[in-house]
Amino acid sequence: MNQICIHIPSLGVKRTIELEIKIDGKTRYMNYRVESLDWTEDGPNHEARIERLRRFVRDYDTNWELVHIGMPDGALIPVTFRQRS
Repeated sequence: MNQICIHIPSLGVKRTIELEIKIDGKTRYMNYRVESLDWTEDGPNHEARIERLRRFVRDYDTNWELVHIGMPDGALIPVTFRQRS
């Protein structure tokens, strides 16, 4: 599937974005969720932070698929998921 990049404002935790897209006149709906993960809870160790992020993605609701991991902003790192159809 081809992808496009749409910039959105910060949403906070567990916010859902709904997109309506028309392809050849047919409407398609897509839901996205952006989660803000505090990946510093296990301390400053980089390996522990990466493992926390891995666990978060692995254990996430299987109705949602990982789309993007953003740049950390202090202690928080944004993780974007798309709802499976």
